Amino acid sequence: MSLPALQALRARFPSAEIVLVTKPWVSELYWRLPAVSRQIVYNPEGEHRGTRGFWNLVSSLRDEGFDAAILFQNAFHAAWMAWCARIPVRIGYARDGRSGLLTDAVETPLPAEYGHQSNYYLQLLFRAGLIAPPEPVSEIRLVLDETEREWAARHLHKLGLQGPRFLVGLNPGAFFGPAKRWLLHRYALLADRLVGAFHADVLIFGSRTERPQAEEIARRMKHTPLIVAGETSLRQLMGLLAQCRLIVTNDSGPMHLAAALGLPEVAIFGSTDERATGPVGVRTRVAKRPVACSPCGLRECPIDFRCMHGVTVDDVYMTALRLVKELGITHEHPS
Repeated sequence: MSLPALQALRARFPSAEIVLVTKPWVSELYWRLPAVSRQIVYNPEGEHRGTRGFWNLVSSLRDEGFDAAILFQNAFHAAWMAWCARIPVRIGYARDGRSGLLTDAVETPLPAEYGHQSNYYLQLLFRAGLIAPPEPVSEIRLVLDETEREWAARHLHKLGLQGPRFLVGLNPGAFFGPAKRWLLHRYALLADRLVGAFHADVLIFGSRTERPQAEEIARRMKHTPLIVAGETSLRQLMGLLAQCRLIVTNDSGPMHLAAALGLPEVAIFGSTDERATGPVGVRTRVAKRPVACSPCGLRECPIDFRCMHGVTVDDVYMTALRLVKELGITHEHPS
């Protein structure tokens, strides 16, 4: 969600050094982006653990001599870090009790004023007077280099996938909570139907903690999928996603990765609002059955999970078929 704002910042300051302070799990996302000069990785579970580790980071930030800090993160902790590092200009939204730590405390816009979450960070730059009024985000792009694509192709070959193929990727997890997760037995039924329709192979993605969900889908399928859940770094996940001709996913981080890689994608929504956090791109579609209590934004459904129960295998299957037909997707290897 931050990428459009970073690109706008780079366009505004083409010769500036733009340095990101990122946590380890997300740092790989920003590799090879022209908007980013370099990163400082903040590891509160490792070298920056505890009070001493925090102050070591603050000291290194202070030594950098930064002219400004732009805080996309809403947390008090981020503003406290920038204040302690004596960065002279500190720009961020006026929330979480941190206004006194900011030199430019920007009034937080209402959701109706920015719509999709990717516009939220652009609005910060605009309201701080750094950029002109932004257009709504219509595309977010991530970059893979040739070596990463070649690694992914070789890895699939090692897994036994050879020659031209129609590869379907499933992402049945969602870190936020079970309210975002479509039913596993429906993923299995859908996967078998897609195998039949496209003579496809199926790859199941996810984190290490989501591997049991992937294995449950595999047990319920008539065909045999390949499971890579818990076996990849973030960049490797991106590389393998990019080998797929079609992605079916819950509202999740990998959903956004696939959309930003320009992949054909069907995203299944229940408790969350696709207008705010849906995938961005012309090659994405949303499968959803509206119910009165959605979007609720809850991690777990307190009643009968009607939003996800309402999304049938037929709903997702037909959405996928229409998308493949509209885009003219073939069995050729991805470029």
